[in-house]
Amino acid sequence: MKRLRSLVLALASTLGVAFAQDEERRAPPIEIPDFSNLDEYIYEPKSVVTMGFRYLTGAKTFFSGKGSIPRPNDPGAVTGGNLSRVYHDGAVQPDQRTVARLDSSGNPLIDPQTNTAAFDPIAPDGRTNTWNYTDASQLSLPGFVRFSTYSAEIVDPRARESKGGATAGMDLAVSRDMGKLLGSAVAWNLTAGVSINDLNSSRNDFVRARLSTLSDYFSLFGAVPPAAPYSSPSTSTENVVDAVGNTVLGADGLAQTLSVDTSVLLANEPAGRVTSEAEDETSVQNRWKLKGAYYTFRAGPTLSYAFSPRFRASVSAGAAMVFAGTSYTVTQTLQPEIGAEISNTSSSEAYKLLPGYFADASLHLDLTERAGFYAGAVFQSAGNYSHKLESDTANYASKVDLSNQSGVRAGLSIRF
Repeated sequence: MKRLRSLVLALASTLGVAFAQDEERRAPPIEIPDFSNLDEYIYEPKSVVTMGFRYLTGAKTFFSGKGSIPRPNDPGAVTGGNLSRVYHDGAVQPDQRTVARLDSSGNPLIDPQTNTAAFDPIAPDGRTNTWNYTDASQLSLPGFVRFSTYSAEIVDPRARESKGGATAGMDLAVSRDMGKLLGSAVAWNLTAGVSINDLNSSRNDFVRARLSTLSDYFSLFGAVPPAAPYSSPSTSTENVVDAVGNTVLGADGLAQTLSVDTSVLLANEPAGRVTSEAEDETSVQNRWKLKGAYYTFRAGPTLSYAFSPRFRASVSAGAAMVFAGTSYTVTQTLQPEIGAEISNTSSSEAYKLLPGYFADASLHLDLTERAGFYAGAVFQSAGNYSHKLESDTANYASKVDLSNQSGVRAGLSIRF
């Protein structure tokens, strides 16, 4: 027992010495650094993006120039019979009358394929059964029908002005904080932006024009003129009879019929032609229309003054560049004394780059450290350009004035 106790004591002593030596070999614990005396670092946004709309007054537009409205129909030479002649108030076409083909006994020949009488064109006699006219005023000369076609040449030298309506367009700008002025009261930024607005101007007006009327007169050969409007040929159906007056029957036992022309006949060649000219300001109306859009690219310094940490005012000014694209259309309309109106339309497109300048003044309200709203007034000026329209029937120009435009702007601002 004494030996066991001695052995336990010796073992405990040995373990104690070994543990003490191990503790001595261990590294001391790592101490936690003290950060209490370091300067605090806070990131301050240096850039601002604004997104919103720009509402600007429309461009002034001046329309000028001259044009012509050609005859939509050409009736051809005054001489020559049985021709197709089309006018504004009617037409005279080749004769369509036919005559029954007869056998040697004078009886109508029956076509075995269709079981109907065969017909041939009649021998020309200077008349036609195929014509039409529109209005009773065409019977002003007794015994004749007048057919007319019209053209006009615009001789009005005046320019017309149109003030385009104000338009709201998208606006996007970026500002970069460049530091402080006058201590810390005023900050200045560099600002660059782009906006897009519509161009839309139009004007309707009567213009002075020289009207030309070409009239051909066709004889009725003493026939009573049919009431207007009239169109022929016209026919009626009658039974075919033989030489003694008996109705001719077909193979099916049914009476053979034929169409009898009941048209009022008209001469197939004009008896005469008259050309007249007159000037007035009530027969021709012009519609000028300019439509398109323009981009405004701008850049310059911005000064801002903070009334409070979240409320400030800013003023900016600088250079601007305007890129405009427009489509120019002119519709010339002639209203003859009778019949439908005659219209002629021409159009062209143009693209222009104009230098200019701008100025903005805005108020800013920050809702958070990163986002807010802005609203203010704008002004820009970019001069003017001419959009020309030239064709066989039109020689017009429009002057588009983009100077001295003003309006408002508003939207959302984001700092980053």
